[in-house]
Amino acid sequence: MRPGDKFIAIYNELTMVLQESTGASKQVAFFELLERAGKIRPSIRRELPFLKSMGNLRNAIVHDRQYPETIIADPRQEVFEQFQKTLETFKSPTKVIPKFQRQISIFKHQDPLSDILAHMQQNDYSQVVVSVNAEFRILSSEGIVRWLSCARQVGLADIEGASAQDVYMHEEQQIDNCYMARNETTDAAILAFENAISEGIPRLPAILITNSGKLTEKPLGIITPWDLIGIAGNK
Repeated sequence: MRPGDKFIAIYNELTMVLQESTGASKQVAFFELLERAGKIRPSIRRELPFLKSMGNLRNAIVHDRQYPETIIADPRQEVFEQFQKTLETFKSPTKVIPKFQRQISIFKHQDPLSDILAHMQQNDYSQVVVSVNAEFRILSSEGIVRWLSCARQVGLADIEGASAQDVYMHEEQQIDNCYMARNETTDAAILAFENAISEGIPRLPAILITNSGKLTEKPLGIITPWDLIGIAGNK
């Protein structure tokens, strides 16, 4: 098979993947498919400039009067390999597990705040996981600051005497946004952080990954906004 024919085959397969991802009909143009897919697949959004150039190259090839007998242009090998790799990434998106799987220190509701603060400082963490009423919750630095502010106003800012549960009561989280099943994709994680603001959450501190996304299941991993830097697109 000629390199140009292989290129067209990848283009056609990618078009089918985009149609399936967006639920679009075969009549929707490739460039429109890219725009639609970019709204639900940040990994595609990041590749938009490259994919649009591939669309332009495809059009130049197939719209030439001598095609298919003659192919007027063949992509360079490195471009062909990137196009192939991009297709495979879209067909088999990265899952949050094992991507973000890690050992997580879990604090009990009665654990002293002083121990939590020491753990956060030692590891440069901005949040930890606490077990409250048989549920695994995120205790963030923002929640600790809110507790401290409220406690100082009433003269009860006793860090040594405070527990994880005392401080957790001052967390402002939407529970549904903070948990994700292990088979979700990194695209879904990126969208969760992006959509948090529009859903009334100024800053989503982290996402806990459990087997099926339930807050009563022991966390298998955790995702913070910093974990997604370099993965999410800027557009």
